[in-house]
Amino acid sequence: MKHPKLLTLAFVITCLLNACTKHEGYTVAGGNLPTNYITVLPNGKLTPMSLSVASGSSITFVNNHSKPHRILSLDADSSIYTTIIPPDSSFFFKNDTLIGTFSYKCVLDSSIRGVISIRP
Repeated sequence: MKHPKLLTLAFVITCLLNACTKHEGYTVAGGNLPTNYITVLPNGKLTPMSLSVASGSSITFVNNHSKPHRILSLDADSSIYTTIIPPDSSFFFKNDTLIGTFSYKCVLDSSIRGVISIRP
């Protein structure tokens, strides 16, 4: 080959251009709505204690406390729930059909309570 450096340069440029191409046709978790955060703070307090979101929104429960937590809504179906969230971890929740106002608590620490309103 007369120009191996030129061929290598062309190959590298082609790879870089392909890597920078915007890919479409996939669904982002949570659709086009941004996630909403409910956080257990290091002092064990919850913020926000009341959250209002549109139906189809996602909620990320963040545990910044030193103890694990597990959130469960108090309605008959336990519509909003998490697994045990270890310290410094989070849990992503999304339900596209849920509408209403849901009181919830931490089943591992009953002092942690809040309300989530999901509107159409």
